[in-house]
Amino acid sequence: MPKKVLGLLGSPRLQGNTADLLDTVLEGARLAGAEVERLDLAKMSIDPCVECRKCDADATCAVKTDDMHQIYARIRQVDAIVLASPIFFMSVSSQTKAMIDRCQCYWVERFVMQKRAYEGRTRPKGLFVACAGSPRPIVFDPARHVVRAFFAAIDYEYAGEVLLGFTDDPEISPRKVEAIEGARLAGKVLVG
Repeated sequence: MPKKVLGLLGSPRLQGNTADLLDTVLEGARLAGAEVERLDLAKMSIDPCVECRKCDADATCAVKTDDMHQIYARIRQVDAIVLASPIFFMSVSSQTKAMIDRCQCYWVERFVMQKRAYEGRTRPKGLFVACAGSPRPIVFDPARHVVRAFFAAIDYEYAGEVLLGFTDDPEISPRKVEAIEGARLAGKVLVG
């Protein structure tokens, strides 16, 4: 049975650098035999967490009126998630953060109820893809913490990252080509 890989694009630009890297990771996964799917968070209606604390009681989210159910339905059905976001003010985009915050129910399941979704089984993998305009490597550090916390909450193994910094550089082409090659390889490794 082929592995399933879900790509979550958190960029409001559906055809920018972040989307290019995500699509290339998914292409690598497809070449390695996986079924792939991409969801564009900017096209979905995802309400922010309202901190109603319903998830504290039963590890389910009380908000049922948006598109988050599409993501919930896939989190436990796929073998890997590729979370792709541009870096905005040294963190993930607001579209990405809203989705992550709505996964508090999984955090409750794992860390309050002490339930491990994949106990005794291979945990799914999570790969982080990000682009930033800044040339400073530390620009990715805060987002890494957020993304690692997300993957830990949903009980995924952090499988690494594909990062492309200084996208504002007019001479980006050689570095982008290198990042694209790394993204394709990361997709193959994610499945293999």
